Amino acid sequence: MKVLKTYFEVFDILRNEFLDFKLRTEIVPIKDAVNRICAKDVVSSIDVPHFDKSTVDGYAIRCENTFTANDENPAIFDLIGEVKTGEIPAFEIESNRAARIFTGGWLPDGSNAVAMLENTVEEDGKFFVFRPVKPNENILKKGEDIKKGCVVIKKYQRLKAPQIGVLAAIGQKDVEVFSKLKVGIISTGDEIISHDQKLEGAKVYDINSYTLYAACSEEYADAKLYGIVKDDYSALYNVVQKAILENDIVLISGGSSAGMYDNTLKVISSLEDAKILVDGISIKPGKPTIIAKVQNKAIFGLPGHPVSCLFIFKFFVKKLIDIILHQEETDRKVLAKMKTNFAISSGRTEFVFVKLVYSDEIIAEPLYGKSGSINLLNNASGYIRVDNTKTGIKAGDVVEVILL
Repeated sequence: MKVLKTYFEVFDILRNEFLDFKLRTEIVPIKDAVNRICAKDVVSSIDVPHFDKSTVDGYAIRCENTFTANDENPAIFDLIGEVKTGEIPAFEIESNRAARIFTGGWLPDGSNAVAMLENTVEEDGKFFVFRPVKPNENILKKGEDIKKGCVVIKKYQRLKAPQIGVLAAIGQKDVEVFSKLKVGIISTGDEIISHDQKLEGAKVYDINSYTLYAACSEEYADAKLYGIVKDDYSALYNVVQKAILENDIVLISGGSSAGMYDNTLKVISSLEDAKILVDGISIKPGKPTIIAKVQNKAIFGLPGHPVSCLFIFKFFVKKLIDIILHQEETDRKVLAKMKTNFAISSGRTEFVFVKLVYSDEIIAEPLYGKSGSINLLNNASGYIRVDNTKTGIKAGDVVEVILL
């Protein structure tokens, strides 16, 4: 009898087998690097800022001249000039002297603080400060934001808008990132037809190619469709052999269960250096899932039913992509209260699709449907996990919902 793996055993297998996956890299302009993953540490070659600058509009002063200032006895300064933004001042600030300065302006020599415009009054070439100003108040010191020689972006860090801003601040025009993973998608089955064919008899349109392609687009992957392969060993072998040469991950939907015409396991097993890692998982949906390693690449035999197929991608293929790219778990989750009871009896860990209703609290409403119903996922907000040690969930229980 086949021994099914638990989902956490599968996670461990994926980590052990693919953590050292060899990633390709490329150099891209920083404007095109959003959501890419940095391929090496980025070290700043400059201080940011590279000069002491004002963070407000105000007056560059020596702060010690204000320490006794109050509403009845303001500190009085003579104005000696103005610091234009983008220019280096040619004068020095002496005691009881001041210069008008704007946000981002170069702090003149001799000054050690900036009095905010709002806390001062200017009149007849003098200005008055009505409260003490602290040393370095309203000043961003040289290198205070980023010091020359420090690591500003780490290897494997995903580049969002703030990271792009940091790269721009240190003068980086481009950045080395990991290339997106290449994923080959194969749909199998005599009953599957393409969308340019007429729907008749017991035929059905290909769903899995398109849902998997879209799912790859949501992840760090570029997908390639290899079309529909009939239930023929030789035909599937030839397509899989081509796909494994051209991609990092190959996804085969259909043909993974125990039927007479299910060729996925036979084909994978016959590939050179093939290592079957998983042949069946103790979960519902997705029990007949196959995972193998060929030439340090991954092959998944996914269930043919659309719901099961897409769920296994979201749960295991996505996990593999995160492992390869050294990313922390990226699932989005919320806590919700179950609206009704939900019982399980499969003896396996079950994943229950739910619709979230937002009111005074978040309510999770279980959705009932078969694994062949793609509209089930269309209506689902996410899913919850019910471990095989439980018999179900009660109405009012707080559950963790993994958002789709």
